[in-house]
Amino acid sequence: MIPFLRFVLTIAVLGVAGMLSVPAAAQERSAGFVPTAIAPDARPPSYDLARGMFVVASRRLVDPNFSESVVLLLEYDAKGALGLIVNRPTKLHLTDLLPDVEELKERADVVYVGGPVSKNRVIVLMRSVQQPLEAGRVFADTYVSSDMETLKQAVSMSHEGGTFHTYVGYAGWGPGQLDDEVSRGDWHVFPGEEAIVFDRASEEIWPELIEKNSGQWVRDSRPPLHVASGQP
Repeated sequence: MIPFLRFVLTIAVLGVAGMLSVPAAAQERSAGFVPTAIAPDARPPSYDLARGMFVVASRRLVDPNFSESVVLLLEYDAKGALGLIVNRPTKLHLTDLLPDVEELKERADVVYVGGPVSKNRVIVLMRSVQQPLEAGRVFADTYVSSDMETLKQAVSMSHEGGTFHTYVGYAGWGPGQLDDEVSRGDWHVFPGEEAIVFDRASEEIWPELIEKNSGQWVRDSRPPLHVASGQP
C-alpha cells in the first residue's frame, strides 16, 4: 500500500453523508444491451491492473456504488486494490467541508465521491509539474495525498496552472477481488489519462470511455432473432 496515503486529513464531518448529492446516472440495465459482433482484431486491447490504470464499469455492472463509474487505481498489489471514482461530483463545496482552511475562501471547488469506503476521509488528487510535499505519484504528473498542508499547496499551485480534485471516501478491494470482477466482465481496464481526470465534464467521462474502449453496443429489448428454417 502507498506509504504516504495515511488519511491524516480525516475529518469529523457531522452529517456529511446526508449532504452528499451524487447526480443520478442514466443507469441503463444490462438486460437492454447486447454487444454487436466485433472482429477479433477490432476488440479493445487488454491491459494489466496496476497503479495509474482506469477500471471502467461495464454496462452489466449495476451496483449503485459503481454503476457507470470510472475508477483511477491508486494502488494494486497482492494485498488488494484502492482507487478513486473520478466522475462522481457532489453539490457540496470544499469550503463547506473545510470552512477553517483560509486558502479555500472564495473558491467554488466541489467535492467528489471517491468511493463507498470511509466517506469521512478526504483524499486530494492533483496534477502538477512538480511533486508536492507529502504526495505520491500515481502516473504522469498526477499525485495523491491526504495531508492538509499538501491540500493548501495544491490550492497555491492551481494559481500557476496546476489542478486538483478533492474526494471523500475511496473504492477498495480485497486480495484477488478486483481481478475476479474484471475476469467476469464487470470492469474494463485501460491506461489512465490526465485530461479525462481533470479536464472532462464528469458526465462525459463514462460514456466516452465505454464507447471508445468497450466496442460498439446496441440497445435491443427484443428476443433474439432465429435463423429462418424455410417456414413462413
